[in-house]
Amino acid sequence: MTKNINIHAHLILPQVMGKAGAAGPEIIWHDDGRASLRIGSRFTKLVSVASRIDEELIGKRATIEKLLRGSSDPHIRLAEMDQKGIDILVVSNNAQMYFYNIDANLAIDFHRTANDALAEYCEADPDRLFFMAMLPLQDLEASSHELDRAIALGARAITVGAHSIAGRELYDEDLWPLYAKMADAGLPLFVHPYPFALVGAPRTRFDGPMLEFPYQSSTAATNLILSGALDAVPDLNVCISHGGGFFPYQFGRIEAFAQLNPNNKARKPLREYLSQIYFDNLIHDISARRFLVDWMGADNVVVGDNYAGLDSADGFALLDELDLPSDKAAAIAGGNAARIMRLSRAS
Repeated sequence: MTKNINIHAHLILPQVMGKAGAAGPEIIWHDDGRASLRIGSRFTKLVSVASRIDEELIGKRATIEKLLRGSSDPHIRLAEMDQKGIDILVVSNNAQMYFYNIDANLAIDFHRTANDALAEYCEADPDRLFFMAMLPLQDLEASSHELDRAIALGARAITVGAHSIAGRELYDEDLWPLYAKMADAGLPLFVHPYPFALVGAPRTRFDGPMLEFPYQSSTAATNLILSGALDAVPDLNVCISHGGGFFPYQFGRIEAFAQLNPNNKARKPLREYLSQIYFDNLIHDISARRFLVDWMGADNVVVGDNYAGLDSADGFALLDELDLPSDKAAAIAGGNAARIMRLSRAS
C-alpha cells in the first residue's frame, strides 16, 4: 500500500540562528506578544492560518512559542503527522534562508550547519522523515562539495530559490553541471520562491507572496524549458512548489510565444518537457486543482502543502476532494514522491 507523503514542509531550526552573520536569521519578539523572523532587514511575522484559532485560546506569545516548537522538534511534528494521516514528511529549511546575497564563506558555513541540522532532525525517525538540502550557490565549487556531503547525509532533493541566485538565475548555464550531478545521484531539484524584498526589490502593498510566489513558480518552469537546461540535463526531475503558479493555465500562451522568441533554446516541442516536471497540489480552488491533475496527469503531481506554513492546507484533503480513481489518487498521495525522491521505504 502506498504511503501518504508530503514533500513541502519547512522548519525553523535553532542551530541556524545567527549563522548568516548580520543577516541573521533571528527571532524578534515584539511588545504586543507577537514575533517575527528577521532575515537581513526583512521581518516576517510568525503566523499561520491554523494559529489564528490558537491565538484566541492561549494568547499570542504562547501561540508563537507553540509554532516554533513544532518547527524544530521532530517528535511534535511526528505526533502531528499521526493525527493528520501523514506517513512521510520531506522537510526543508525555511524558504527565506537561501542567503544567496551574503558573503560566500558565511553562506558555506550556514548551509553546512543547516544541512547537518536537517539530517539530525530526521534521525528522530529515519523511516518517516527525510530532508532537502540547500547549497551556497555564491560559490559553485563549494556547492559541488556540499552537494556531495548532502548526498552522504541522506538528502532526498536539493532545494533552490526561484530567482536572484548570487548574480545568476535558475536557468543559468553555470548551474547546469550541478543539475547534472543531482540527476546522476537521483536527486530532484525542488524550486521554491522567496520574497523579492530579500534581494532589494520594492515590496508591493497588498499582494506580496500572495502573487509573487506563483509568479516565480511560473517563470521557473518556463525558463528551465526555454533556456535549454532540461535538454542539457534530460534526466533531471524538477519539482516546483505552489502548484506551478500560473504555468499550467497559461501554457498554451507560452507555447505560442515560444515560437516567436529568438531566445528560445528548447530543442523539442515544449510539451515534451513536462514529463520532467512535477507540481505540488497546494492550490486552494478545487476547479484549478482539478484542472492541474487533468492537464498535467496524475503521474506528475505530488502532495506538498507547505505543512504548518502561512498558506498551508491539508494536502490529502485537497486530494480527496478530487475523487480520483484509486490508482491516480495513490500516485499523487505518495507513489510519485517515492519514485522521484528514492523513498524506497515508502512503497
